[in-house]
Amino acid sequence: MDVLKESLSHLLIYEVNGFLAMTYVLWEHLTAILTAGAMGSLIMGAPMAQRTWITITAILATLAALFAPPPVPLIMAVMALAGALAVWRDTFNPENLRWRITGGLALYALAALGYLAYSRYLDGVDAMTWAKTLGGEGNAAAALAQGRAFVNTLATWGLWLIIPLGYFSLLAQSLFLHPPGPQEPGDLITTIRTRGQN
Repeated sequence: MDVLKESLSHLLIYEVNGFLAMTYVLWEHLTAILTAGAMGSLIMGAPMAQRTWITITAILATLAALFAPPPVPLIMAVMALAGALAVWRDTFNPENLRWRITGGLALYALAALGYLAYSRYLDGVDAMTWAKTLGGEGNAAAALAQGRAFVNTLATWGLWLIIPLGYFSLLAQSLFLHPPGPQEPGDLITTIRTRGQN
């Protein structure tokens, strides 16, 4: 009886630990999951001509959400979710908006992955190797520090503010360019003919 009780206790501990580990992994990668889900909704509603490009963008966006340093994954997830919501909400020309959103998300993902690759490259550069080229270890260390600071400043402004604000202004312009109208073509024709008067 004690052996059965101990076995059940161990089984319960393994199950709870497995659930906690799975929950932790999901929470740690929540931004990538949200990004992939939003991109999946963009793919599902897209015409066949756009699906290849949106799929490539989805892969880039998910990779950026997985590997880029914070707060880029959160910004990527918010941008993708806002884009999917905007396409779902747009009744005038969702195909055009979907294409513009794809371009904005691709630009942001490429910028984030480019920054990640360049910062990893700078981390691997040896100051002693540069010392031979630049005339001394002190000069090489100063040049590397200046290069890192410059790239970090550009990345902070570009990835945290400039690209996201441009993207959200694109969404706002697309959504507010045309007032909400009737959903059915017949209703739209009636609204135009009567100039909105009943």
